[in-house]
Amino acid sequence: MPEQVNTVDPPDLGLLPTLRRLLRLWWGERRLGALGLSFALAYTLISIAIPLLMQRAIDNAIVAHTQRLWPYILAIVALGTVRFGINFSRRYATARIGIRIEARMRELLYNAYLRYPRAFYDRHATGQVLSRATNDLYPIRYFIGWGLVQGVQSVMMIVGAGIVLVIVNPRLALYTAVAMPPITVLALRFARRVSPLSRQVQERKGDVTEAADEAVVGIEMVQAFGREDDVRGRFGERAEAVRNTVLRQAGVEARHLPGLYYLPSLSIAAVVYFGGRQVIAGHLSIGQFVLFETLLLQLVWPLEALGWITNLGQRALASAGRSFAWLEGILPLPEPASPRPLPTGPLSVRFESVRFAYGGEHDVLHDLDLALEPGEIVAVCGPTGSGKTSLLNLLPRFYDATGGRVLVGGIDARDIAIAELRASVAVVTQRPVLFSVPLRENLTAGRMDAEWSEVLAACTAAGVDAFVDELPDGYDTLIGERGINLSGGQRQRVALARALVTGARIVVFDDPLSAVDTLTERRLVGRLRPALAGHTVLVATQRLSTIALADRAVVLEEGRIVESGPPDELLRAGGAFTLLFGDELAAA
Repeated sequence: MPEQVNTVDPPDLGLLPTLRRLLRLWWGERRLGALGLSFALAYTLISIAIPLLMQRAIDNAIVAHTQRLWPYILAIVALGTVRFGINFSRRYATARIGIRIEARMRELLYNAYLRYPRAFYDRHATGQVLSRATNDLYPIRYFIGWGLVQGVQSVMMIVGAGIVLVIVNPRLALYTAVAMPPITVLALRFARRVSPLSRQVQERKGDVTEAADEAVVGIEMVQAFGREDDVRGRFGERAEAVRNTVLRQAGVEARHLPGLYYLPSLSIAAVVYFGGRQVIAGHLSIGQFVLFETLLLQLVWPLEALGWITNLGQRALASAGRSFAWLEGILPLPEPASPRPLPTGPLSVRFESVRFAYGGEHDVLHDLDLALEPGEIVAVCGPTGSGKTSLLNLLPRFYDATGGRVLVGGIDARDIAIAELRASVAVVTQRPVLFSVPLRENLTAGRMDAEWSEVLAACTAAGVDAFVDELPDGYDTLIGERGINLSGGQRQRVALARALVTGARIVVFDDPLSAVDTLTERRLVGRLRPALAGHTVLVATQRLSTIALADRAVVLEEGRIVESGPPDELLRAGGAFTLLFGDELAAA
């Protein structure tokens, strides 16, 4: 049995693995990071030097009644100016790091989305997919671009100021440390409680994005069936879940952050009491007293910032854990270790004992055998749910068979490089997706270097020429999102022309003319038949008029081929094929 790719949502990574991966991304910006840390160190040293100059100015100039005050004032002003420039440069450098890492993670996720197998999108709603590449990345940017270096700077300030205070007066420095143990305990408790809530907030935001996406994408159905209240209710429930989770998070923050902001004031009070007594007793100079108070005031923000940064870090780690879980836990379809090149010329296709099940559930294809000769057109028909689309999806490896194998040009599809395989297989679905670009770019989307004469020939074969003159700007008409300004039949004809332009040797049609009226369909079949000469074609359809394209038809029932042969012979045989199309034939 071939290896199956995991598409089940993996659990978020733990704290340490997520942190290691974030630091690895940060290491990629180590030059800017080193610059930011250097600025943070310089800012800290200057912030400590200014109070020291103030202490000297008070003790050596003001208290001593000398006239040497101006040198201290000029030095303080100069250092303050330098500190301003350093603070600006540090913030700019670290902001660039955050923006670059956010862009890098978004790029990693987007590239992963392009590689993920189709089964991944069967299991995950569009809103959740988009949320991880948008909402989840903002906390990461703010933490990396501001919080991380600010946290390091806060620690450096606390340590540097602590060293100075111990050197000046160890006993008084001990009194000022009274708030540190409760601050540490409170910060750890806060981090432990806010972390799971941060993860829940990001998940709930993904649910809201999912609900909004469903409403916008399905707005036609919502309005047509009067489902506005239902959609509004679903969105409201998910928005309410976000609100409740954010309120719980806010409650945790309200119980902990004020304490983290309040506790540093205890150190200031301790210095006023014990330092004041030492000044009165003559054991501490006025300048040293002012030095203690100034440094402690400068420590209020770093101490408060640690709580804020802890909160920001928890949100960032929760978001990053979700993103890294997808990047590492969901793998793309495996590429062959030694890809085999496809032979030249028309390609044969063979399904040998193929079994297939979605997500490991019950089989929708059962030991199916089907061979297409090079250049043959085969129509696959059968009742709804018989496995037609599933069979077609195996050919370009949108899914891998769970049993048996699919051969293209005599080579197992899993031994062909995915890019080469899909370049050789053009796909037209029942509901084709067009891009919001001019019509000519939609037509050449599968082969950008196509000659315009080839594009025009494909448009003639697919019937695009029948309506292009009605468009405001002809082939330069901007197609709306998902082709909204074209009818269903026009979108299908553009998709047919796009497939022909690729020049792919194998063409897969999944009910490609279902939105076209019968008269137009007959006309298109007459044009498409010569245009597909030399191509190996597998077409799934429920319409007898489309089957006129085919050299041979096969009938699927519950994932098994029950009948095969030329369409005319199958109609005369009176079997499953006749049961499918007899009424249509009689009506004609």
